[in-house]
Amino acid sequence: MAAEREKIYECEVKRRRVKAGGGYEPFWKVKPVADALVDADTEFRCKDCHGAVKLLGKTNKPGSPAYVEHKLPEDSAVCANGLLFRKATDGREPGVSAHPVE
Repeated sequence: MAAEREKIYECEVKRRRVKAGGGYEPFWKVKPVADALVDADTEFRCKDCHGAVKLLGKTNKPGSPAYVEHKLPEDSAVCANGLLFRKATDGREPGVSAHPVE
């Protein structure tokens, strides 16, 4: 039996925008992972807990969409989209990562 995997199909990607006074400022934008790959984005984080994620499933096989999963199990345990959070039976509330990606 295959192990159950955490698959999150939307994430935040780091972008830059022009500041009113000149120069650029970073900001995070929610995107589907497949779109982020097409746009060649390179910095990702979880859209719910802001924790670090790793990019998986980018092989472009038919029926195999790209996705991300949490790098740290403790992020998965507090994130509303995390596999460990969804499996928990202790009535926990979703939260943010102890180590958010800035």
